[in-house]
Amino acid sequence: PCRSVCQRARDGCEPIMRRYNHSWPESLACDDLPVYDRGVCISPEAIVTDVPEDVKWTDFTQGFMVPDRPLEPDCRSRGQERCRCKKTKPTLSTYLAKNYSYIIHAKVKSVERGNCNEITTVVEVKDILKSSTPIPLSQVPLLTNSSCQCPPLQPKQDVLIMCYEWRSRLMLLDGCLVEKWKDQLNRRFKRWEQRLQEQKRRTARSKNQNSGRSGQSGALKPQTKNTNPLISGPKKAIKVRNGQKEINPKKV
Repeated sequence: PCRSVCQRARDGCEPIMRRYNHSWPESLACDDLPVYDRGVCISPEAIVTDVPEDVKWTDFTQGFMVPDRPLEPDCRSRGQERCRCKKTKPTLSTYLAKNYSYIIHAKVKSVERGNCNEITTVVEVKDILKSSTPIPLSQVPLLTNSSCQCPPLQPKQDVLIMCYEWRSRLMLLDGCLVEKWKDQLNRRFKRWEQRLQEQKRRTARSKNQNSGRSGQSGALKPQTKNTNPLISGPKKAIKVRNGQKEINPKKV
């Protein structure tokens, strides 16, 4: 395959793999593959010169493009039949287990479907509670690489969103947490985040202690040798000739 095919597969699979602590395998390095314009692969861009008039592109933010066209009938019916979103409960145990990388307070502006396996939810960010990359206080896209939008969102909803970042993109994936915004959620999040950081510190200390023990167990204990002749062994009886009794030497 060519580089573009590999990159599309990686971009679709890697966010889900990272949720289960796996990364894209090095044996499938996309950068090692040739690009299509060198004659290895055929891309639509290489043979299509005119874009159909019924496909219009709308720029939502920061150069992220989504197609503004009606949903195909087969995608619509398939999504309604298959989508069964499982509710993620907002509990401390969930927060500690999921370890979300971004948390925002936002208002949903629109939900658009690019194709059968891509949904873009545009939200207006009101507050940033946690993030590993800069998030602007403006309209930003949340990407869902699935035919189902889980957790589901509707325009005009005011919500707290906890999910994952991937390559500076905000994802919206099944297993992420979405709750109707309430002021007490902010205080609850701060308590949860404090517990999460404590858990990480305990885990780090435990790893350091285990590594220290393993290093000590490999060292050999020094052997001590008793060189004192007075205490080197039991006392021996001295035999005396001429029928004298055996006597033990007395200490001086």
